Amino acid sequence: MVMLIISGGIGLALKVQADEEQAERIAAQEAEEAQAAAEAEAEQAEQERQAAADERERDARDIAVTEIEASVKTMAEEHVADGIVDGPVLEVSCDPVDGGSTDDLTQKTTVFQCFVANEDNGDGTMSGYYYNATMNWDSGNFTYGLGQP
Repeated sequence: MVMLIISGGIGLALKVQADEEQAERIAAQEAEEAQAAAEAEAEQAEQERQAAADERERDARDIAVTEIEASVKTMAEEHVADGIVDGPVLEVSCDPVDGGSTDDLTQKTTVFQCFVANEDNGDGTMSGYYYNATMNWDSGNFTYGLGQP
């Protein structure tokens, strides 16, 4: 009987120890999962922050293209006044060339071909002159002039 009680006590002690070890493993696993979830959440927040910053940069680049077009228009109007090109200046549009893009934020500069329309051909097309512009996205400065890029 004493043996049975001792055996039962040892069995109970082993069971309690096994239960404690299992509880520790579960707690460790839950802590690891919580850490992984926190890291994933932080990564998601960083990606969202970066996406928002990228979107702001793209919006700023779109505004810069509008500024380039306005500057080219002013130059073209001066060229009309000076007799360098025929007028009137009807419309100006600038587009990236040579694979350039305002969406590719890794590009530090973008070269633009700007078309200055001075005649509506009546068939949905326009005639005019080409100007060029180069934008340095790091400095926010651009240069522009008459002629193809």
